[in-house]
Amino acid sequence: MHGLYTDTGDCQSKIIRTITANSHQCVHNRLVDPIANILIYAHDEASPSHEKARAWWEGVLSAAEPVGIPWVVVLAVTRLITHPSICENPLSPAEIREIIEQWVRFPHVRLIHPSENALARFFDLLEEAGSGGNLSTDALIALHGLEHSATIASNDRDFDRFAGVKRMNPLA
Repeated sequence: MHGLYTDTGDCQSKIIRTITANSHQCVHNRLVDPIANILIYAHDEASPSHEKARAWWEGVLSAAEPVGIPWVVVLAVTRLITHPSICENPLSPAEIREIIEQWVRFPHVRLIHPSENALARFFDLLEEAGSGGNLSTDALIALHGLEHSATIASNDRDFDRFAGVKRMNPLA
């Protein structure tokens, strides 16, 4: 999407500050979970990370390995891409809905949910990291990664603070 953000640098910093939601893709029996900002970069032609993110996401969608997208990622992508203070040309709810529904129409892509035992593990992850606040969404995504044996696709090194979480950087 060309011109999605009024100020690419400012928008990216807002995204990184406000979201740490990641999505997952399976590679050889591993679920991969890419974060929201990677998905936004893949659709924002004004982003300096657009080409790498888009190539990576298109590769993920065209592969056969399982992809899990946490609901928190759907929320983050929707919230940011439809927000008129963040986006120069925000999408309507119907437009972002169509994009996300296209993703989950692929037979290997599904929405993932935390287990019934997630609450305690979520707080354990925050306690182990020694912080809450901005790490709270990261902890939830990390929890998805652990529960689904997923590799989190993120350029955010904060995920490295959670023991046992696997992360790969699709922008590297």
